[in-house]
Amino acid sequence: MNSFTLNLNKNSLLELMKDFHLLTGIKIALFDIEGNEILSYPENHCEFCTLMHENITSSGYCLDSNRNSFERCRKTKAMEIFHCHAGLIETTAPLIENDAIIGYVMFGQITDNGDKSEVRNALQAVIDRYDLTGTGRNASIYDITYKNEEQIMAAAKILEACTFYVLLKDMVSLQRETFIQNLNEYLMSHLSEDLSVDRLTEEFHISRNRLYDSCNRYLQTGIAEHIKNLRIEEAKRLLSDTQMSVHDISDKVGFADYNYFCRVFKKVTGMPALTYRKNRAGHTV
Repeated sequence: MNSFTLNLNKNSLLELMKDFHLLTGIKIALFDIEGNEILSYPENHCEFCTLMHENITSSGYCLDSNRNSFERCRKTKAMEIFHCHAGLIETTAPLIENDAIIGYVMFGQITDNGDKSEVRNALQAVIDRYDLTGTGRNASIYDITYKNEEQIMAAAKILEACTFYVLLKDMVSLQRETFIQNLNEYLMSHLSEDLSVDRLTEEFHISRNRLYDSCNRYLQTGIAEHIKNLRIEEAKRLLSDTQMSVHDISDKVGFADYNYFCRVFKKVTGMPALTYRKNRAGHTV
């Protein structure tokens, strides 16, 4: 599955994350559409979560917990508050632009249980479950930030507001070079197939509007026109470099209708396909 790399205004994002942490005392992180962490504040996990991530098995469950929340958000396009596999409170909010999710913002590593003894026992049970080492190295491993329900809901509302602010201030956008490269590589690999807009939006996790806007911004043309131009350029190459018949070339570059291909080719190049081949052959002599 393809995706477009995000261009980040890291300084502005990090400043916003610091403000969120200063206000709430909760760790916040940004993830791309594939669930890879891009940026966080504070950068390090709390001691308990650090221990969890040092173990291959428990770390895998942590990643699965995150990805499951991303998948639920993808389906609902709404923020969710949940308990992770270790029993801690996490919140995921999707970054939505033009009705398409381009990433996720999360906060977590907190508890909604105010009884420290119960929290310690619950954490110890998780540590025992995964047979984690180093449990006695520091008693602070059991110190998990506590927030009551009202505080968690307030932080969640602030998180959701941050997602709108991030997009409003253009802190997250597509990288031009990556967009063009990824799009062209995919199109050229599937040139003979039906390259519908719906197929491209699903392949690249973007909305129709985002695809149209990005093509107009980075390619100075519409997506349909761009695909047509790629097909004609490939047809020109095949006419010059191979002995394939014009009919076969038409199929290979994605024109199901041979007569339509001939009309489009002549309109774009100013000459019929066979004439183009003869002229190119004359230039190579």
